[in-house]
Amino acid sequence: MSVLVIPLDASQIAEGDRKQQSIRVAVDDGSGVKSQVVTVEKGQAQIKLDVDPKQTISIAVGPESASDDDIFHLQTLTTTVSPSQWAAGKPLTLAPILLTPAWWRLWLIWCREFVINGRLVCSDGSPVPGAEVTAYDVDFFWWWSSVVQIGSPVVTDAAGHFTIKFRWCCYWWPWWWWRLRYWRLDPILIEKIQPILKLNPQFRAPAMVPTPSLDFGSLNPQPLPPRTTKLPAALAVSRELDPATIPALRDKLVTELPQVPELERLRIWPWYPWAPWFDCAPDVIFRAKQKCGDQIKVVVNENIFQTRWDIPTTLNVNLVANKEACCLPQNPPPPQGDCALITGVCGDPGIPVTSIGGNSGAPASPVGYADPGGRDRPFSESVYVSGQFGTAAQADFYEVEYTPHGAGSWAPVPIGALSDMVRGYFDATQPWPNQWFYVAFPVINFSARQFYESRQFYEANHPPANWGNAMSGRTWFYNVNQIAELQTSGMFADGVYDFRIVGYKAKTPTTPDLTTRKVLAGCGDPKDKPQVHNNMLTLCIDNRFVGPPTPGTVHVNTTEPDCGITAVRLGGVQVAPCGSHQLQPGTPLEIDFFVTDNPALPDPNAHLDHYELTVKYDLGSIKNLLSSADVGTFSYIAGAGVSVGPDYSNAVTPSLNPPESATRPHWAGGSITLHIDDASKVFPKTCCYLIELTVWKRNIVNCDGHLTYYNQMHYSFTVLV
Repeated sequence: MSVLVIPLDASQIAEGDRKQQSIRVAVDDGSGVKSQVVTVEKGQAQIKLDVDPKQTISIAVGPESASDDDIFHLQTLTTTVSPSQWAAGKPLTLAPILLTPAWWRLWLIWCREFVINGRLVCSDGSPVPGAEVTAYDVDFFWWWSSVVQIGSPVVTDAAGHFTIKFRWCCYWWPWWWWRLRYWRLDPILIEKIQPILKLNPQFRAPAMVPTPSLDFGSLNPQPLPPRTTKLPAALAVSRELDPATIPALRDKLVTELPQVPELERLRIWPWYPWAPWFDCAPDVIFRAKQKCGDQIKVVVNENIFQTRWDIPTTLNVNLVANKEACCLPQNPPPPQGDCALITGVCGDPGIPVTSIGGNSGAPASPVGYADPGGRDRPFSESVYVSGQFGTAAQADFYEVEYTPHGAGSWAPVPIGALSDMVRGYFDATQPWPNQWFYVAFPVINFSARQFYESRQFYEANHPPANWGNAMSGRTWFYNVNQIAELQTSGMFADGVYDFRIVGYKAKTPTTPDLTTRKVLAGCGDPKDKPQVHNNMLTLCIDNRFVGPPTPGTVHVNTTEPDCGITAVRLGGVQVAPCGSHQLQPGTPLEIDFFVTDNPALPDPNAHLDHYELTVKYDLGSIKNLLSSADVGTFSYIAGAGVSVGPDYSNAVTPSLNPPESATRPHWAGGSITLHIDDASKVFPKTCCYLIELTVWKRNIVNCDGHLTYYNQMHYSFTVLV
């Protein structure tokens, strides 16, 4: 081994700036990289290293922040020493390596420490604790993208906060930077680029393969002549992409491709210039996953078009989780006093009682319907009831009583009308990721009645007393204020009912003391008259009966709702199902059909929402028979007392043709004829046509806001044009 002396000359660096950083000098003699760090405050310095003089030695100079592993892969000051430069047995002193101001400034940002401070919340601002957050640097090239993890994954605390720290270097040699990346075809890039390529059919783009390629055939339209012999391995051309050629290729491509400002804005190459090995600030997206229950779910999954470009060394972010996340809601404090407050149904807040007709703070009518004066929606099957108990409520256990609306004949709900509930809490004292727990609150059958244990009584009997402390204790997050789950189907006849909560003290930890029965007052200011109704929920119940399914038909075996197509006529001539008809010019079309809800009664619970009448034909073609844009001029014919709709809002609004209108909140439908003046608008070509009728009810079924109760019928035939 011999001594290599490497002098450094920092005389061109301003004296006041020389303290900004120390300098690393690294050598590689084939046996590995060794380095020393020196200061240059006096304008010069030197290092001495033992090296093997028989080997060619590579030398690199850079900032202290560059590691031994990285310094030879970054663009910096370098030189080499050959074996011929050595005199036998003597040290070798090199000419001083000059540190210029340009390199000095670059080295200050060459390798830097970055900190990302963030918070993960749900859409309502509630924190998402116990989620693992990972940051990624993003690059994309043509229709390939590459995301590389930066820093280590971190876990959000009970407030949803997280901090990610990492080191970032820039000015890599392009070939080395490229080796560090993994690429994939990205569907959202393909979606953006493919339509542009269709504008120039002669343009030959690279194949959609996982590995990036620069095989743009349109830039070399003359194919190479075929070879009869295989090239020697030493002369064979590698198909591996050389990133150093990318800037020159872009210059050619921008003349071949149309200018697309959107793709330039999205930073898609070649519309946007790209040389990421010079990038001194990462471009960041996030992914977060959370184990809440038995499954690990992705709660944040940002795509490349959500990238935060060129982030600062300290970045503050707010991430919004999707609906799969478990959040810690900002639970309202309990009201004061020995009282109960029913707040809503179908969630918390879900549908507040103030949006259900006839309840405290809601419009007076229609009674028991959600969205009173709007869609007027009744409830069906399971209904989840939410509310709170007062701070002094006598409600270790409680039951639910009911009466037909306004009758005052209160009684416990029928056996079977209550279902078991489950609540969930987050425990910050437990190790991640096992911090989420679910607790059953089953129906307690006692003395031929049904009871629930209150959440407050459960807390009192499950120490320690750290409930409500999200950072260092336990916090409820799931079904926090659910107080009952009502099963109405088969338990209550259709109609409007009042419900209330009755509280009991505990006799044992598992049973109520029936002698302490107390109808709880409604929480609120006693001077406020509506507060007496706060422990009362009024609902309109409308369940449907469905008979055994009829094989081989789309029609549901129910009258709630029902529908049918009874006749189709072209120019007054009836067309039978599976029949055919020659269409003549100027021929009108008439369709006789019915849409009803429980037509055998006069039913006080007729709750049609709307119906749809369409014709389907050809290969995926469809027309809306109730749209003048699709079929031209049309009209309805109906008997007395029939509102034709076709939507509830139309049905309850007086119309001119015909003049009938339904009365809120009921619409029973009836038999209707649709008259279309010109059948050729409906049947444009010789084809088989299928007329499809679908009718829906307005009911909120199992607390699902989507329309659930429906029926359907269709009628098919051939038209010759």
